[in-house]
Amino acid sequence: MSQECHGILACQQEDLPDTVPPNRTRGSRQKALRGGSMILEPGEVELAKRVRQKNSWRNRHWALATCILWLSTPILAQAAESAAPGTEQATPPSTAADSAENAPAPSEQTAPAATPEPAAAASASAEPATASSAPEGSAPTGSNEPVAEQGVKEAPAPSAQEALGPKTGLYFGIFGGAAFGMSNGVGALDSPPLFSAGGRAAVGTAAVGGIEVGYNFRSIALDSAKQYWLQPAAQFEAFYLGQATESGSLTGGVVGTPGLSAYQFGSNLNMGVFLVDGVAKFVTPIGLVPYIGGGVGGVYLASSGTSFVGPSGADLLTTGSYAQGAFAGQGLVGLQYNIGKHWSLFAEYKILYIKETQFSYLMTSGNTMLIKYPDYFNIAIAGLRFNF
Repeated sequence: MSQECHGILACQQEDLPDTVPPNRTRGSRQKALRGGSMILEPGEVELAKRVRQKNSWRNRHWALATCILWLSTPILAQAAESAAPGTEQATPPSTAADSAENAPAPSEQTAPAATPEPAAAASASAEPATASSAPEGSAPTGSNEPVAEQGVKEAPAPSAQEALGPKTGLYFGIFGGAAFGMSNGVGALDSPPLFSAGGRAAVGTAAVGGIEVGYNFRSIALDSAKQYWLQPAAQFEAFYLGQATESGSLTGGVVGTPGLSAYQFGSNLNMGVFLVDGVAKFVTPIGLVPYIGGGVGGVYLASSGTSFVGPSGADLLTTGSYAQGAFAGQGLVGLQYNIGKHWSLFAEYKILYIKETQFSYLMTSGNTMLIKYPDYFNIAIAGLRFNF
């Protein structure tokens, strides 16, 4: 029996039973358990076995707790790192292993082991200060987003095709220029007695100014690279053509009377022209847009200061003003230059035709003289367009 109990670990005083066999004192029994030099009684042998079994379970519990602490340390560190985004500090595996190796023995631990959560919290609290120290408008370190996306987004600049290419939609333009009249025939008629005279009149230069409103339809690509386009458009234009002076010499007389006399004719014209045009535009990749077109409409003519001077030098008319409407048509060619996504400059040449118009004037004899003539104008203008 004594050999079985030899070398048993000493038990704590609280593990010993309160009762001591009569032939043993409490101190002598503890001495026997520690030294193993005394012979133990059968009851004491059973007690020693229970103490040994209890210590064995206690050591296993401490070993299991140490293993769990060693395994959970990296997991806690990773959780703390993920809880603080922006920090790139990671605990190396050797740190967790060293902390487990340097941990005190189970019997010496008086407080739970510290985890890296406070350090991670400190890193997380330090992160806003680091981010706030960065300049305004700059992207934080490690961010792949551009500065414009993190702050106020700026409007993207128009591409070259948008700025110089076809422009679909509504547009508005203003223009000004000059009109150069062409020579035309003039006829005068009075009755009774029947009077007739005819000749040619020259038309002077007039000022032109107006507006236009149009719509660019969807363009058609002319090449596979889609650099050249054909774009149809329709527009309405209204312009003023002012102070065109007509003057000429007419030859005529009373029908049935021999001899012809010369008469001098003169008049000032102011016109309002209203036309609807169809236009075909050829868009190039360099922003130049040549175009051709034509239109029809009407014109309102107002004559003033009209005179019809006979051979005697006297004016045969008592009234020199009259207004009349007439049909008008034109052909045009132009060149447009796109200076941006919305703005364009243009220059244009027109040939304007005004159908023969008949003006009626009261004569000094009480009769009415009818003077009729067509008008032709070469018009050159330049202007500015805005594309919506």
